[in-house]
Amino acid sequence: MQFSKLTETPKFLGACIAIFMLGTGSAIASTGNAPDSVVAKLNMALIHSMKMGPSSSFKSRFHALYPEMIHAYDFSKIAHYSLGTAWDKLSAPEKKQFVQALTHYSVANYAAHFTHYAGQKFSSPISNSVPGHRMMVSTTLKSGNGGKNNTFDYLLSQNHGQWKIINVMTDGVSNLAMQKAEFTGALKKGGIHALMNGINKRSEMLAHAAR
Repeated sequence: MQFSKLTETPKFLGACIAIFMLGTGSAIASTGNAPDSVVAKLNMALIHSMKMGPSSSFKSRFHALYPEMIHAYDFSKIAHYSLGTAWDKLSAPEKKQFVQALTHYSVANYAAHFTHYAGQKFSSPISNSVPGHRMMVSTTLKSGNGGKNNTFDYLLSQNHGQWKIINVMTDGVSNLAMQKAEFTGALKKGGIHALMNGINKRSEMLAHAAR
């Protein structure tokens, strides 16, 4: 199974990742779960992973990132959107297994690629409302050695009153759109279990390569 090269390069082109905003901008800013705060906390976790460095184990970076990404991302909604109408045809156990596989792969992708720190830093996240009571949060990973900067545009949705990331565009490329195209093709070829096996195998490859 072929997955997007975006999720495999050390240029930090994420895996991993906007819906309903309730209330006014001032009300959002007053909460601890403001959209920009969600992204700021994720940025801190990614910098921490880089500072752990390649000398740290993949497992240690994975376990450091896992709770932060669970807090930041709505993987259930991402899984639903990634499969489109095929999601409704899955059984409850299949949906659960797919969400788990996608979550593990997304965290593994970050743990495998955010491994080198050379003075990089994220710009302060900037939030903007988008049509449909949605929010987009933009931040830039600035190179510490004169290399290429990467811009991340996160789209967030509220889930039980908590803002969660449901998509990330890296340098203008939508991770969710690419995942949906790849997953749809894999589903047609082998079905949901073949897709999940492919995702799990990719996670294992990331872990092995990062050791």
